[in-house]
Amino acid sequence: MFPALAQQSTDIAQQSADLVSLDQTGSAAAPQKATAAQASSDTSPDADLTDNQWHYYGMGYIWFPGITGTVGIRGFDTSVHVTAGEIFSNFRGGLLGVFIPTHNRFSAPIDFMWMRLRDSKAIPFNPAYSVRATLGMVIATPKVSYLLLNNPKIKIYGTAGPRFWHLGTTLDLVPTIQGRNLSTGVAWTDFVMGGRFSLPLGSKASVDILGDGGEGGATLDYQVGGLLNYQVKPKWTLQGGWRYLTVHYGNDGTLLNASIQGIVIGATYKFK
Repeated sequence: MFPALAQQSTDIAQQSADLVSLDQTGSAAAPQKATAAQASSDTSPDADLTDNQWHYYGMGYIWFPGITGTVGIRGFDTSVHVTAGEIFSNFRGGLLGVFIPTHNRFSAPIDFMWMRLRDSKAIPFNPAYSVRATLGMVIATPKVSYLLLNNPKIKIYGTAGPRFWHLGTTLDLVPTIQGRNLSTGVAWTDFVMGGRFSLPLGSKASVDILGDGGEGGATLDYQVGGLLNYQVKPKWTLQGGWRYLTVHYGNDGTLLNASIQGIVIGATYKFK
């Protein structure tokens, strides 16, 4: 998810000019010092692709999602609908971030999300009840990513890895069933494959378009998204965009057929 920013063409051109100057003047001291200074000040991500060193990025982000779909426990299915505008009154906690180690063209992004959402307007399929649905979701996606195409106009990455889900569902019913509400917790793993396209918009800005999809414990699991990246400092980049995630899961009486989408705002820091 980290942005593609400036290119190395200016540095390469400058190094070539230094070599020409060295041949013409026979003086090695000034060009060698200039080249060393350039190497030490080169902070473009393209430099990370050839230096044979590990680099580390951390991204924290906020997702303002709406959720639409159906949840169920032991055959008691409930329709949920929370818009992005209602998220502040229905949000019950969350922690979201991405850690990205990279080495040349390889990277291993780890996306982690924990969110707890509540829908007090949930509609049960059994009209004899009213219900309040609470969903607690932990979603972890460690991937392997490889830069397939490195072009001044576009970068294309291939990605693959597992997506681990843990879903906790609580249905507060009125009236209760034998004095109790319904609750359950399930976990499953899906394997997803996808890609990311990064288009530079100058020396400090870029657009990322990403997506993946697959199955496993769920019969359908996919996401798409887009991010606008802007580098505000050599180590800091701000992001803003949209993310859409869909999952269809049903097993052992637990059901989650839902789509989650909304605005994403984040910041990425380069540790090394």
